Amino acid sequence: MTPRTLPSPVHADTAPRFDLEAALARAGVSQRLLRQCEARGLIAATEPRYTHAHVAVLRFARRALALGFAMDEIERLVALWRDEERTSAEVKRLTLCRAEALDSRIEELQATKRVLERLAALCRGDHRPACPILDELVELRGFAATASAADCRSAPASP
Repeated sequence: MTPRTLPSPVHADTAPRFDLEAALARAGVSQRLLRQCEARGLIAATEPRYTHAHVAVLRFARRALALGFAMDEIERLVALWRDEERTSAEVKRLTLCRAEALDSRIEELQATKRVLERLAALCRGDHRPACPILDELVELRGFAATASAADCRSAPASP
């Protein structure tokens, strides 16, 4: 299988060009993402005209974001995509690192879910004002205490 390269028109002067709105619509991205890509040098700031190559990079960035890649990683992936001498090992490494980060995030979210379920089980959820969920949050015990302790470490000590 031959590697896919970025579309690059042979004759740049005759390449189809799109205005901003058309480029955004073709790529399915927001103007904010387009500006981020321009700021990072992923596409040249060519407003008001964009080419198929610009749209291809924007689509690439959109898909990578949907898979959880950060903009720094997307920058590296685009560089690899453009590098015809690349090896797939680096792309695989970046992808596996992103998968590991997602595994960690999933574990954190599952732990948070268990805490929320435990708190909900403590609450009767009736017409009375007593609420162990609010009590837990006010007392900063358990899960809430962990988050609070991290915040306090970065705060300056009071006199």
